[in-house]
Amino acid sequence: MFWQSITGQLLVGIFANLLFVLVLTAIGIVYVRAVLTRRSRPLRRLLGVGGRLPGSIQILVSSIYVIKGGTLGVRVQRTGFYGPVMNQGEYVAALRLAEAIQTRPAARLLRALLDQLGLLDAVHDPLDCSIVFSPQYVESPDGEAVDPQQYTVPDMSGNGEVAERMLRALATPGVYILVGGPVYNAAVHYVLTHLRERTRFRFQVHDAAGSPARGIAVSGYRQDGTEEFFRHLPDRPEHPGPASDYFVVQKISRFGPGESTVFLCSGLSSIGTAMAVGLLATRWEDLEREFHAEDFALLYRFGNGRDVAVPTAQDVDIALATAERIWPR
Repeated sequence: MFWQSITGQLLVGIFANLLFVLVLTAIGIVYVRAVLTRRSRPLRRLLGVGGRLPGSIQILVSSIYVIKGGTLGVRVQRTGFYGPVMNQGEYVAALRLAEAIQTRPAARLLRALLDQLGLLDAVHDPLDCSIVFSPQYVESPDGEAVDPQQYTVPDMSGNGEVAERMLRALATPGVYILVGGPVYNAAVHYVLTHLRERTRFRFQVHDAAGSPARGIAVSGYRQDGTEEFFRHLPDRPEHPGPASDYFVVQKISRFGPGESTVFLCSGLSSIGTAMAVGLLATRWEDLEREFHAEDFALLYRFGNGRDVAVPTAQDVDIALATAERIWPR
């Protein structure tokens, strides 16, 4: 028979390979289109990706400057590191967020195949996430450790060197997710300082009398354009239950000269910041359904009985289940 001959077997092999390529291509088209419809398109809409903004997302964690003091080891002398370090809790939360945002490996492989065949528009390039330091707010001219007595708090509202550094860091059009509070993440401080006619949060660690009291003040705007001021402070000691803690999740579109999309994920504590990042990572679909491509500024309160320094994903999920949105009211 012809199909049992060498020529027949060769043709069968060619047809089998061709059929495999066609089936794989069809699966790729169906899978990628399904992902684009169910996941990628809403996510891109929330992030503001597409058109003038590329699908490259930067997650900026706090750049905490450690002065030269040293650790004590088995030897007598001090040996110490100085310079910028990451907050471990922020980095762990950022990894979780990056995993939730970036394009899945299977979809990335099929996208590459369809792109080679000319069956996928370039607008659907994969989403990529990178985790980087926020710009430094401390700099020593000679490269040595900065003496605490010599350090001056930078002016982030003017045109100083640190403010210029923040401007350059956010000048390239893109999506920036800023993780951390304004004390150690200079990019968060810069963005909150330069918001105009937007909802603006102000973090505070003391009350009017100077006593320790963590809270967040909000300057918002009503629909008629008038400003509304709103403040939340922790429960007083006479109130039973865990102390109140707060975190914010805010989206700001068309920020800076690059007209970038900026997200703020900030808390008054390590677990608060991790919860802000965790909320964006696990509930972005809810946020997209509620706000679509619009900006938002959300303030949450939760009972922080443990104040975990390095919260795990389980710690975050448990705490998020008790979080209450209190702004906008």
